[in-house]
Amino acid sequence: MIENNICLLTDSYKVTHHYFYPENTQKLYSYMESRIGSEFNKTIFYGLQYILKNYLVGQVVTEEKVYEAERIIEKHIGPNIFNTDDWLYIANDLDGKLPVEIKAVPEGTPVDVSNVLMTVENTDSKCFWLSNYLEPLLLQVWYPSTVATLSAEVKKLCNFYLDITGSSHDNADFMLHDFGYRGSTSNESSKLAGSAHLLSFSGTDTLPALTIPENYYNETNLYGYSVQATEHSVMTSLGEENEIDQIINVINSAQNGILSIVIDSYNYRNFLKEAGNNTSLLNKTIMKFLSTEGNKIVFRPDSGEPVPTAIECLELLADGFGVHENNMGYKVFNKNIGLLWSDGLNYHVIRDILFSMKNHGWAAENILFGMGGGLHTSVNRDTQRNAFKCSAQLRNGTWHDILKKPLDISKKSKAGRFKLIKENDTFKTVNFDAEGKDCLQTVFRNGELLVDDTFENIKNRTVSYTHNYRK
Repeated sequence: MIENNICLLTDSYKVTHHYFYPENTQKLYSYMESRIGSEFNKTIFYGLQYILKNYLVGQVVTEEKVYEAERIIEKHIGPNIFNTDDWLYIANDLDGKLPVEIKAVPEGTPVDVSNVLMTVENTDSKCFWLSNYLEPLLLQVWYPSTVATLSAEVKKLCNFYLDITGSSHDNADFMLHDFGYRGSTSNESSKLAGSAHLLSFSGTDTLPALTIPENYYNETNLYGYSVQATEHSVMTSLGEENEIDQIINVINSAQNGILSIVIDSYNYRNFLKEAGNNTSLLNKTIMKFLSTEGNKIVFRPDSGEPVPTAIECLELLADGFGVHENNMGYKVFNKNIGLLWSDGLNYHVIRDILFSMKNHGWAAENILFGMGGGLHTSVNRDTQRNAFKCSAQLRNGTWHDILKKPLDISKKSKAGRFKLIKENDTFKTVNFDAEGKDCLQTVFRNGELLVDDTFENIKNRTVSYTHNYRK
């Protein structure tokens, strides 16, 4: 079977729609939005350029693909279902290039929910059915967009607590680390989610994500970084009775820089008490490592109730290594150490930990977070309530506005053709002929990519949003 056959990259029922639309239908105009009721009140749009370059740009329809799709659909649904002649028209008369026009908001842009993010319209009347045929593939932009949104909202949260606790922002770009690779549903999803995270943060252990900026967003710069770190296979190598010997070995073997140590292989309390005991060999080994400028040790408890365990670990570290108060009266470690919490995290748990730290007099700069499944796999299409709907149809030369209006009014769709304007720093969806500059750009038309953005530009749009946490 041909890999990525565009004729088959859709929902099965879409294949039947070409004969269901009203007679003399010439165009379908559809749009994507995040509906009211989304978890966050803005969506960071990201990932469309990847989808376009990977699946839609250039000659993507061939006779071989068409006949393969015809054979499969005949067995899958039934005979005389697949519109073979229409697809052959694209393959032969249109040189295999898809006759659609796609407009979208610039990637990385935070857009208020209930606004158009992308529109799709066919450019050839013989292919009126194509706009919504592409819905399932194009709507998959919900995933990197939602991860980008989640990371941006966590960044706003971190910036807020850094500010109100008088903390340094030096490590703000590393306050949330991506540990999601192993929890991803596929290699492709890990790359997309991981690159979406890099719009707001620079810390990642999802190595495949580093390929996306270069391969799809015109970058040669690196946007993700990590540190040397242990795991339980390292920490338990000599058994419980020799745990301290093994960690001493780890520290003595470490290169200069940041070292992250997992501390709950057996008993994190005992570990931290021994680490902070200034008469112990472990403490002397830690202090020797920290004596080199730029070296830092981050202690990672990997189990327990997040809020109380994080606070307890901070207090144990304070007992052993000392703290001082910053100019706003919040505690900061005397030594270049920190706490990394990375178990069972989501946006709300991170918020609860930071809130509790503030209440206990701790500056937010003392902690880092790592999120795996919570970043890559806890989101779904309903997190930001992303939907793709047809809102206008051209028949016999006349446009007809259409919409759905179910009893569940939150699923009511928009009618007409749109543009996205900005009024007083707020986005607003209006009729296409209304006044105001359209923020939607034509990014794709008839097989050609018309906007080829850089990852740096996209990241800058997102970063400017994360620094303004009051919005």
